[in-house]
Amino acid sequence: MKMIKIIAMGVVVAAITGCTTTPNSFTYASKPVEQGRYTVLGEEVEGTDTQVSVLGFGVGLPGSPQRRALKTALRKAAGADALVEMAVDYQTINLWWVYVLTTRVTGTPVKTNNVGTR
Repeated sequence: MKMIKIIAMGVVVAAITGCTTTPNSFTYASKPVEQGRYTVLGEEVEGTDTQVSVLGFGVGLPGSPQRRALKTALRKAAGADALVEMAVDYQTINLWWVYVLTTRVTGTPVKTNNVGTR
């Protein structure tokens, strides 16, 4: 009888926990950039931000995790003020009462040269 309770408990825990990775969006640039009006500063960079919720209450920084991940990526390339060929992915881990959301932003860092256009 004790073994059946342990197995049942394991099935319940497995049913309410899990993880997923969701490719959310792909966009040309993180800010308006005209084609050819930027300078590529290097190879693709990545920035991440993680938010944790315990029993539905967020633990962490307020605001947009996507914007924080973008800022982290831009800091990895000196002088960059935007990303082109940018992608945003979300990874979630649900551990019963703890929920972890990791936002990952990747893209090519650029310095925009939009001054004097239009």
